[in-house]
Amino acid sequence: MISGEALETIGTVAVPLPPVPVTMRCEEVDLKFQADPDLGALAVVDGDRPVGLVNRYDLITQLSRDYGRALWAKKPVHSLMDEAPLIVDASISVDTLESLIADEHQSALLRGFIVTRNDRYYGVGTALSLLQLGMARSERRNRALERARQQAEEASLSKSRFLANMSHELRTPLNAIIGFAEIIHKEMMGPLGNPRYGEYVTDILSSGQHLLSLINNILDMSKIESGSWRIQPEMTDPVEIMEASIRTFRERAEGRGVFMTMAVDARLFEGYVDRQALRQILLNLISNAVKFTPPRGRIEVGAKPTEDGGFRIWVSDTGIGIAPEHIPVVLAPFGQVENDLTRQYEGTGLGLPLVKSLVEMHGGQFEIDSTPGEGTTMRASFPPPPHGITPGSAVALRDASPAAVSD
Repeated sequence: MISGEALETIGTVAVPLPPVPVTMRCEEVDLKFQADPDLGALAVVDGDRPVGLVNRYDLITQLSRDYGRALWAKKPVHSLMDEAPLIVDASISVDTLESLIADEHQSALLRGFIVTRNDRYYGVGTALSLLQLGMARSERRNRALERARQQAEEASLSKSRFLANMSHELRTPLNAIIGFAEIIHKEMMGPLGNPRYGEYVTDILSSGQHLLSLINNILDMSKIESGSWRIQPEMTDPVEIMEASIRTFRERAEGRGVFMTMAVDARLFEGYVDRQALRQILLNLISNAVKFTPPRGRIEVGAKPTEDGGFRIWVSDTGIGIAPEHIPVVLAPFGQVENDLTRQYEGTGLGLPLVKSLVEMHGGQFEIDSTPGEGTTMRASFPPPPHGITPGSAVALRDASPAAVSD
């Protein structure tokens, strides 16, 4: 096995073959090749200075020709040697050697090359040594990549555990703050007195709910990344969850001067989906739409069956929109587009990545269509139920004809 140090310079892969003197006869060199069938080339030296390289196959070819042995056997080897072989110092890097071979001495891969140290003969490099070198470098790179992958996985797991622990620690006191703020806001223990207290409590309650939402998103994303979130799809009425999600944000939307509607195809009775995940998806999409839609804007929350037996939900708004090149950014965890329009809005950048992950956990697809300054439509498509699961009759027929909805 070649060590890591050997991968930096060429010296340690040189084969220390005894060279032949420049005066040795060709027939003597031929005997050396015959004695070692694996011997491909020998360096020719004058003293300890390399002057050429004799290749096994070149020598044998010349001696085996008609009258070849009679002509060449008694002559010194320098008459058949390569007088201009590739000669490299043992200290050069592997990358430098590869460049020399590729740019100037391609034949060295077949014929071999000479390695020197301080201009004195050191050894011979062969195609086999280069192959071994390449294999050793690849193995080292693979080990380094594997270590990096393991370290990245450990770091990601540590991050997820930290976020989960931090979220749990924060949620307990935060729930208490929100609960007490609601009690004071509703004056359940009596009037507050100064009306300014009511304004302060409203701000506390709103800030607490916003912070709790951020913490929940972080916790949910860490669960998905660690693989601890397991969805349990079942035949569910998606419209019921849509209505509840809209009620959650209707007051906030109206307070911002945003008009919210629901468009449902009456043919949609049931869908195969995890109830908690669908609720989380809708809450994030509607919250995002409310946040980025200016006063007098409109939001539509819709649903319809798909031709394959699944269903699709969408949330459309007339908000600030997203440039096409920024869509991959907002779908990446903690990704936020920084510009004059978005810098005023708070958030962790986890809402849409969480939605995308939850949809894909169902085997579905999440898409965003948006035009800056005009609005955004976000669609989540869910596949049909698996074979053997059929829709039930628990969902009552809605008192409406199939709506002419579009997404």
